[in-house]
Amino acid sequence: MASNDISKGGSVSHQNLLILIWTCFSCAFLVVALRAFVRWKFVRTHRPTADDWWTLLALISLTALCVLDTIQLPSLYYITGVLEGTIPISADIIYHTQRHLRFQFPIVILYWTVLWSVKAAFLALYYRLFVDLTFYRRAWYFLAVFTALAYGGCITTLVLSCGPNVANFFGFATCQSPERVWSSNFSVYFSTIIDVFTDVCIMAMPLGLIWNVRVTWSQRIGLFAVFGLALFIIIFAIIRANQVLVDQQFVNLTLLMVWSTLVASISVIVGTLPALKALVTNRKKQHATNKSAESHNRSVRMGSMGSRKEKKSMGTNDSQEDILQQHQQPQPVVAEDPKLEVRIKRDVVSTPSWPLP
Repeated sequence: MASNDISKGGSVSHQNLLILIWTCFSCAFLVVALRAFVRWKFVRTHRPTADDWWTLLALISLTALCVLDTIQLPSLYYITGVLEGTIPISADIIYHTQRHLRFQFPIVILYWTVLWSVKAAFLALYYRLFVDLTFYRRAWYFLAVFTALAYGGCITTLVLSCGPNVANFFGFATCQSPERVWSSNFSVYFSTIIDVFTDVCIMAMPLGLIWNVRVTWSQRIGLFAVFGLALFIIIFAIIRANQVLVDQQFVNLTLLMVWSTLVASISVIVGTLPALKALVTNRKKQHATNKSAESHNRSVRMGSMGSRKEKKSMGTNDSQEDILQQHQQPQPVVAEDPKLEVRIKRDVVSTPSWPLP
């Protein structure tokens, strides 16, 4: 069958799925690039921090994920066509199945790496926030260790999902026994539950601090909204798991790739948003500075107009003699001491009125 007929199978066409993959990646890339610009432009130090490096790792993993998804698509649509009955079963199914599984293994690892890199970026951000808070710092250490162990657990259950021999994961019909099907489902259950649990813990960790911090209600709501965006990741992760955990039927491979791409891309975007707060804060400061400068200029102009009015009034109401007297030498000051005042008068009286020779 022609390749263009194969690409029409599945819930989403080959072209639309390809557009979706790279559109999601482009959005994530642009947001990360904006984050880098904000950090370079508005942050005092230009040295990257730990959360910057974790965000960069998430973006690199997302890039590799999208590339492998693109390479995997022909085999995915071939398998989908066979399952839907649009392509007759032939020996090619073995090749495409093994090829699909060869890419699926690193794709799943990259998927979890993206999500856990975003978690690490949030934890790195919290580490700076909890510098002088003993209770939060201890909770941070516990959560950081637990999150790292959870990532290792996800990788371990994936490796053992088809038995102790990893090569079984890449073979044709080597994971069809009930025990290995249960192991595969357990891997999905475990990774999804531990992913959602760590997201909830990371999202809830700073809520008490945000509630007690002295900020305006609009700023508090903004902080709650930023750290509450993890809810979108949780919802999409549950939907993705629902596409995998199907009973007595084949997995919808196209929808699985759709939700995996959405979850990974949105995770990178959500992990980038806290750093963009500097952009909003700088815009508010700039607006306040411009408003203050405008108010100062207005007051200066009003003062200048008042001075001109005063000069104009002085020129019209005062006589010419009064104006000239203001530019003459100051009159001698009369001393407050009575004796000095008498002496000055005596000197004035004894002074001759004609010029001396």
